[in-house]
Amino acid sequence: MIASPKCDTAAPHLPPLNFMGDVLCRVSDKFRMKYSIKPGLYRIGNPSQESNVLVTANYRLTCNHVRKAMENRNVHVLVLNTRGINVWCAAGKGTFCTAEIVRQLTASDLGSKVSHRTLILPQLSASGVNASKLHKASGFTIKFGPIRASDIPAYLDNNFSATPDMRRVRFSIVDRAKLVPMEAVPALKTLGVFLLIAAILFGITRTGIIFKQALAGVWPIVVAGLTSVFTGSGLPPLLLPFIPGRAFSFKGFCTGLIGAVAVFLFLQPVRTDVFLAAFCLVAMPAFSSYQAFLFTGSTTFTSPSGVKAELKIALPLYLAGAGISLVLFAAALYRFWRFS
Repeated sequence: MIASPKCDTAAPHLPPLNFMGDVLCRVSDKFRMKYSIKPGLYRIGNPSQESNVLVTANYRLTCNHVRKAMENRNVHVLVLNTRGINVWCAAGKGTFCTAEIVRQLTASDLGSKVSHRTLILPQLSASGVNASKLHKASGFTIKFGPIRASDIPAYLDNNFSATPDMRRVRFSIVDRAKLVPMEAVPALKTLGVFLLIAAILFGITRTGIIFKQALAGVWPIVVAGLTSVFTGSGLPPLLLPFIPGRAFSFKGFCTGLIGAVAVFLFLQPVRTDVFLAAFCLVAMPAFSSYQAFLFTGSTTFTSPSGVKAELKIALPLYLAGAGISLVLFAAALYRFWRFS
């Protein structure tokens, strides 16, 4: 009789940690959408046929967390094709699902490489996986591991038993702060385009575009815009439990209104121009509210139905706010041209 191999040398090692990639994926949408690894069977250490099999998404940041948590361990890692999306979102979108697990089990021929028939899935994938259908289609049973990859070693050492804390979704200020750049960077890009157009408009004269005039006209709006990004993309995530109201759009409106009042009180050009003041008092809370609303896709505090209900109310207000803001901006621009 030929002895069974002690380790799966055919499967490649899960890629090493990528610190710079982890940073870039938090600040760049374009980079994050491509931050993935090829689906398939990988290994950490030198797993044997008796070693545990972890299942995860092919989002590289998720794989990095698994890699870091399982250093000095010997496990198989089955990476699904979730189109570069993390476990929780992929389960909701239907890419971390029963059919995809069966597909990767078949493609990797995992059944011939392990002596057991147990897969360990992340708890946050539960909404996308049907355990009975998976067992019927593949013969594998599943266990739902802890929410966080860092708890996997303790979960395994405790004979697949998770403590209540391992099952609890924690969304601390540190967790929320990590998501702020994902919201702030796109907002800054949008703001930058608007400020560039505004600067050109303020600088237009009969003899051409004057830089000094453009700067004199646009700098109060620059301050107002940056304040709006801070009050919309920064403060609501950081102070989420402490800002009144359940709707994220309302939370952002509150912080944006505070920012607008601060700009009005501390910027003399805003106080002395009724149109510019009105523009800030309308546009800043509206923009801040919209940025806060976008954070609903990154938090555990919301549900799809709640987000849809909130958007149904907020969208008409956003459109009205955008229209009024453009009229007030045009009036402030005309006044600036007239007295420059």
